[in-house]
Amino acid sequence: MTVAYTSYLTIKKHAGAHRTAHLKNFDEPINFGIHGGIKDFYQEKYGRKLEGPEYPATLDHVVAGVAG
Repeated sequence: MTVAYTSYLTIKKHAGAHRTAHLKNFDEPINFGIHGGIKDFYQEKYGRKLEGPEYPATLDHVVAGVAG
C-alpha cells in the first residue's frame, strides 16, 4: 500500500475548549472550540458557564470536509 498523504500538525490547548491546529506549510492556524447547542449541552452537563469566545467545533470541520 502506498501512503498518499501524511498530515503534520501540532495542537495547542488554550483556555476552556479553545484549541488551535497548526498545519505544516500553512501560515494560519485552524481554531476549534464549541458554540451554540454544543456549548449549551456542556454547560448543562457540568453545571457551569463556559467562558471565552465561540469557535467552530471539531464536528463542524468534519462535516464541512466531507460535504464539499
